[in-house]
Amino acid sequence: MRSLWHNCGVSSAKNRQNRKDRSTRRRGASRILSVRSHVVPSLEALIGYDEAFYEQMNRIDLRLGLKATRINTEKRSVEATRSKDNSTETLGYDTLVLTTGARPSTVPVPGSDLRGVFTIRTINDVERLTNHLAESNAKRVAIVGAGLTGSEMAEALLQRGMAVLEAEIVPEILPVILDPDMASIIRARAEEHGVEYHLNSILEEIVGRNGRVSGIRISGDEYPVDAVIVAVRVKPNTELAKEAGIVLGESGGIKTDERMATSAANVYAAGDCIETYDRITRRHVFFQLATTAVRQALVAGINAAGGKTKYPGSTGVTTVKLFGLEVASFGPTTMVSEKLGMHPVSVRVTGSTRLPYYPGGKDLTVKLLADPKDGRLLGAQLVGEEGATLRANLASMAGHLGLSVEEFEQIETCYSPPLAPVWDPVTIAAQALLRKLQTSQAAKSRPVTTVEN
Repeated sequence: MRSLWHNCGVSSAKNRQNRKDRSTRRRGASRILSVRSHVVPSLEALIGYDEAFYEQMNRIDLRLGLKATRINTEKRSVEATRSKDNSTETLGYDTLVLTTGARPSTVPVPGSDLRGVFTIRTINDVERLTNHLAESNAKRVAIVGAGLTGSEMAEALLQRGMAVLEAEIVPEILPVILDPDMASIIRARAEEHGVEYHLNSILEEIVGRNGRVSGIRISGDEYPVDAVIVAVRVKPNTELAKEAGIVLGESGGIKTDERMATSAANVYAAGDCIETYDRITRRHVFFQLATTAVRQALVAGINAAGGKTKYPGSTGVTTVKLFGLEVASFGPTTMVSEKLGMHPVSVRVTGSTRLPYYPGGKDLTVKLLADPKDGRLLGAQLVGEEGATLRANLASMAGHLGLSVEEFEQIETCYSPPLAPVWDPVTIAAQALLRKLQTSQAAKSRPVTTVEN
């Protein structure tokens, strides 16, 4: 059986520069930014497997430097163009897997085409930014967007001695994964490190001089900067699929079933180019997570090779480390939940990762959300210097299984003074949320007495 995988952004194996021009997705971007901040020694260290790993160890016929231009699902063929000489080739397949990824969005404002405006998606993007900052002797950088990538980039630039201005259109940072009361914890820490935030603001213009960035205009005020990094939305690369007649979903990504099969026979898709079933909101959404992509790719590959397996969907669980704080979450924020008509009940508690008498304990703030209709755990948000990530995984598992808050609260956790308290902060939060749910239900069920005069 011939299984053909199409992955965008892969160039000639013989060209070191082109080898690095490959999509990173959000979690891959964090690895790139760790190089930018000197945590990882080099960009080359980020390339996990070389060509020999695929060709010699796994007997995969790599066709690097070959760009797919058209899919013919009836003839089961892919037309492609070689980057070195623009010659064409037609590849036949028994099954086809699309992993075409996504691309960053730009901003439709004057000056967006100036030299010194960057998006961050690939290793090459970071190299171009690094070279520009060095050549221009840059001192101050503006970041448009205070989501995950923008926030990681802010820290990386500060660690390289840059001044950072970060603009966000909504009132608080990290709006996709955190409620404002949780995000403010990270923002306060970032401001202590020197990030200058402009929240609830609108980018109006990127100002230039002699074709290069010289400033940025935000909500009527102009600020001098040497470079601008645009870190806003990404768009799935679905053009090939759409032109081939493959159905797209409501979120704009390729629509697949639980086997990762598309609407076209013998064609599968995975990763950033598809929409993913959200197990919490029970909708199909556009997740941009490496963990989601690799699991989907595993399912797509097994089924494309004749096997039988299913991808159950994602909770959107994610984590990031910013300014010494672990940040982790799963499920929708309160705002998203409200828009979907779920009207969640929530609690926020702060506990310690160890018993009070044992040294080394750190504060951990936990926020849990529940659906008041059935008591189902909808989401968790955690921020602290340690322990947020693994606890988010535990909460995500509960969400994946559809556990109620009461069932989640009953899960016993381990205890050892050097490692964990008797009552974990997540358990304490679950207990508080359960009491709040019970009080709410009791108030609704209490009979109303009418007194007539």
